[in-house]
Amino acid sequence: MLLDSGDFGDRLLSLVSAAMPLDGCCFYRVVDGQHAVDHRLSDLSPYWLEKYRNYFWRYDPLHPGRMTDTRISVCTFGWQDWASNAWEREYAAGFLAPQKTRFQAELYFRRDSVIVAGASLLRDSALGKFTERDVGLLEKLVIFSGFGPVDDVWRRERWLNRMGLTPKEREIASMLGSALSNKEIGRRLDIALPTVKTHVGRVLEKCGARSRSDFLRLFLDRDSAEAAAVGEFN
Repeated sequence: MLLDSGDFGDRLLSLVSAAMPLDGCCFYRVVDGQHAVDHRLSDLSPYWLEKYRNYFWRYDPLHPGRMTDTRISVCTFGWQDWASNAWEREYAAGFLAPQKTRFQAELYFRRDSVIVAGASLLRDSALGKFTERDVGLLEKLVIFSGFGPVDDVWRRERWLNRMGLTPKEREIASMLGSALSNKEIGRRLDIALPTVKTHVGRVLEKCGARSRSDFLRLFLDRDSAEAAAVGEFN
């Protein structure tokens, strides 16, 4: 996917809202690895966004400027964590509690090792905390976007490199991995739809996938990608 605050952000907010119950979510771009800009809101108040921009970002424990571990794509924060230290209490009591938010999950999108975008997902006490299943699904979503952690991107690229694709097929495979439709692929590459379908069919065949969904499963599977990477060095 192309990373911008419009198309990418809207796609992401739509996907996460459909995947799990939320009280609100927000997508943003990150400049210089730490400054959040160009926020896109879904079921959230612009009033509280302004409060966040002017003050509370300093105390946000999940702010991208504090996420230095490049292996992490999803991190959560809940009411049980609020007593950790004074600045987290300031954030929880002054920003989350007035919005009746008890649980927050943050998604981090990277280009190489640098965070270039993020998303905040919020829940109240009625919806409950983000479960391990929720976190696992969100991690796959980040990888699926093409802006996952460095090690997952590396594994995925190794797997594609082992499939014997032509340069054009390799390009289309990456777009399939971003869940682009045939029409979108044709528009971005400026090629006719029948040509796209031919390329997609060859990609699926070479990758041993029965369908686009089967290709995505293989594309996102860490074990198969890791096996391909190990095989390359044997």
